[in-house]
Amino acid sequence: MRNRGLPSIFFLLLLFLVVCFALSQKAATSYDTLLNQYATAQDYYDKATNLSFAKEYGPREEALEKEWNRKALAGFTALYRQIPKISLYDSLLFYTAFRIGELQHYFENFSEAVAGYKEAIRSKEKSSLPDSVLFKPLLYAGIIFYNQNKFDTAVQFFKQAEKIDAAYANKLSEGERLYNITGVLYYEQGNYKQAGNYFQKALQVLSKSNPYYNELFVNYNINLAQLYLRLEEYKKANDIYQKLIPRKANLNEIYHNIGSLNLLQGEAAEAIYYFRKVHFQNNKITRLYNSMGNAFFKLNEFDSASFYFQKAVDAYRSLGANSDPIGYGSVLKSLGDYHDHFNHYNEALRYYQKAIHQFYPAYNHESVANNPEQFSGVFSYINLFGVLNAKAEVWHALYLQNKDSNAAQQELAVYQSAFKLIDYVERTYESDEARLFLTKTIHAVHDKPINVAFELYQQTGNKKYLSLLYSFDQQNKATVLALNRQLNTPLAENTSLAVQKEMRIKQEITRLSIRSAQATDSAQLATFNNSIRDYEIELGKLQENLSAKEAVQGSKVLSLSSLQSLLDGKTVLISYHLSPEQLTTLVVTKNGADCYQQALPAGFNNLLQNEILSLKIPSAKPTTAQNPALYDLLLSHVPLAETEQLIIVPDDVLTYLPFESLQGKEGKFLVQRTAVQYQFSTALLQKNTTDFSAAKTLSFAPFAHRSSTGFSTLPASEQEIKGTEGKQFFDTAATKEKFLAYSEAFPVVHLATHAVANNSADNLSYVVFSPTQTGDNLLYAQEIYNLRLQNTGLVILSACETGAGSLAKGEGVLSLSRAFAYAGCPNIITSLWKADDFSTAYLTTRIHQYLDKGLCIAKAVQAAKIDYLADKTINPRLKQPYYWSHLVFVGAYSPEKNLGWIWFLFAGILLLPAFLFYKIKSRKAGP
Repeated sequence: MRNRGLPSIFFLLLLFLVVCFALSQKAATSYDTLLNQYATAQDYYDKATNLSFAKEYGPREEALEKEWNRKALAGFTALYRQIPKISLYDSLLFYTAFRIGELQHYFENFSEAVAGYKEAIRSKEKSSLPDSVLFKPLLYAGIIFYNQNKFDTAVQFFKQAEKIDAAYANKLSEGERLYNITGVLYYEQGNYKQAGNYFQKALQVLSKSNPYYNELFVNYNINLAQLYLRLEEYKKANDIYQKLIPRKANLNEIYHNIGSLNLLQGEAAEAIYYFRKVHFQNNKITRLYNSMGNAFFKLNEFDSASFYFQKAVDAYRSLGANSDPIGYGSVLKSLGDYHDHFNHYNEALRYYQKAIHQFYPAYNHESVANNPEQFSGVFSYINLFGVLNAKAEVWHALYLQNKDSNAAQQELAVYQSAFKLIDYVERTYESDEARLFLTKTIHAVHDKPINVAFELYQQTGNKKYLSLLYSFDQQNKATVLALNRQLNTPLAENTSLAVQKEMRIKQEITRLSIRSAQATDSAQLATFNNSIRDYEIELGKLQENLSAKEAVQGSKVLSLSSLQSLLDGKTVLISYHLSPEQLTTLVVTKNGADCYQQALPAGFNNLLQNEILSLKIPSAKPTTAQNPALYDLLLSHVPLAETEQLIIVPDDVLTYLPFESLQGKEGKFLVQRTAVQYQFSTALLQKNTTDFSAAKTLSFAPFAHRSSTGFSTLPASEQEIKGTEGKQFFDTAATKEKFLAYSEAFPVVHLATHAVANNSADNLSYVVFSPTQTGDNLLYAQEIYNLRLQNTGLVILSACETGAGSLAKGEGVLSLSRAFAYAGCPNIITSLWKADDFSTAYLTTRIHQYLDKGLCIAKAVQAAKIDYLADKTINPRLKQPYYWSHLVFVGAYSPEKNLGWIWFLFAGILLLPAFLFYKIKSRKAGP
């Protein structure tokens, strides 16, 4: 009974196998047919591709290429409709969809092209094809989104493509295109440092066997030259263009860019000569007409300028929306400039508003009274900043026209938007070099909102304008340093693999940069630079994924009210803003704030430079020279009679001046009236949290008893550190290795040694330790940047020139002391010039003594200097400011300790016996 069903089961199994065999035969036959169709379409595709390489390529070849590509597209499209959507056909489906995407891309049917690329990507997920096949559809789709100004989407595709490329030891075909387009994306964002890295990487990986080698080589070099153009390195840019012309590839682009170069240098007629050699047949025609319009505008040939601006608008519209949004935005900006020139301010504002829409597509408000307030994603940052600045200037012109305060308020609102944009962009950049260039960009315009805010404050007395003025001032001071302090603080204790990798890459970049600076062989130099570039690209990708950037929220600048609450009643903060014509002085106390503007006296720069120079060169005899004019200009608004501490936030060249050395008419130095300290920006000002009275010190004196090649003995350096509690290293024991081993373990670090400031390459300034057999005894500024000194409360740099360096507009002096602040140390005592060994030792010894007694750093420095000036055993000639004013304190603020609770406690103790006596007596008296 149980076996009766077996024949039926075997029959069904046999029937199933027969059917499967029949279906497989049918599928195989169908698959072969489809393959033949694919081969036919591919044949047309290959013939068109090969024809594009023809040495003699003219109109006939172009027409034939298009015809064959049309036949290929028709063949692939028909094939795609026939392919069954089952796994057996996934590979064929991928290649067919990809070819459709390529051919639609060729015919500039961009939506259909993207659809083809996306279908290829989807079909790959179901197939057994290697991931490498995804590289091209991702790359090509990203290029389309980039050209449509959809930067965020483009970035997503490029990152996926880059991830696939990185997974293969042998770089994938067209990897150079990915590097180039990524560089272009960084270029549009204004991150020129990283853009240059990617352009150079594209050139490095470009194979000479590539059939398009000449065209691609020219194209990537053009992009590199455009980078130099933006950086105003015109000679470098022109040299590249001139070398490319003989290659006879992409001449339209080259001539257009040479014309733009001439236009930027004020040679408008020469620019037009080159523009007329250009014959674009693509969407770049919009930019060409705009360039022509700008050239004629510079020549005051306004009819011709208007004609070409209109041609640019017509060309963009004829090509269709999104053909070149950034190019069109530039045209709208030019039209705004045109109307601004003729005082057609309302028209100018409307064009600028439209340009904002093109440069930042996520923003779409049409009212000229509205500005972007929030920023997200990737877009054309620098172009947007430029048009916002232009819009603000038109509102200023309207204000001047009839003194309408509403127009001035609109101007300030636009500048607020522009400054918020810069703050956002700073956080998207990965390198300080890129951020410093950004700071330079905003520094060129930041005088304007400060002056308008001051004028409105003077007119109305409204404190909100004072707060705005303060904010505009601080947002252009040490912003790179302040941002890095924000970003690095949450990472200080982070030991994740990603953070460790970041530190290793930074250290490797530093090592290679130092070796590159010392290299004399050109081949070796090229090797170093290539390695640095690759590490910087890797670092940029890694930092994009670290969460610290996203974790930092809000403005870097301390609000004016928060600043006031930080101060005690005997402290004054004074922040300077120096423009070519006037000095703006902001004075802040616990109970109030005010602002003053003064016209600079004739020859002010010479006056200041002579003052600083006289401080750096000691006289052969005692001097009583005074400069009360400079004292009055800088300090006349400070209530010095009630001030015990003065916090100075200098600006521009004032950063080189030790204010303590200024003398009033009565002959007293400022240091004899008040303690003085400095800060790069109020964004970095904080309350001191370290008790230095019991702090251990890590000290180094590598030249206490010996000299070294190029570095003399510093006999007084032994005295500097001998009495300190902690760990001391003298002479041969005072090595760089020991410093790196112990630097993060002590609250105070004292370096009594030599230092050298490199004004041409600030990262190569260095502190000198004892020479070793390895020869590694120089601690470079770039190495200091990589340290983690968040647990170090104070660094004393009694080495020469540790506060010297080149001046970066808006950022301050790029000195060794700044490097220690960047590394996380909140307090630095530093030297502004090459100092005298004896006086430096005298001052630092006493600074340690006063810190041990519980004085704050600012008052300890003041007390040491007053002791020096009052010491009758010191030759009067050695009491010139040269000998004592070079040491300055930059750092955190220590308000006066509130001892009120002690008095309450003392009063309570005194009153307690009386209270107890009263209670006892009351009980005895009874009810």
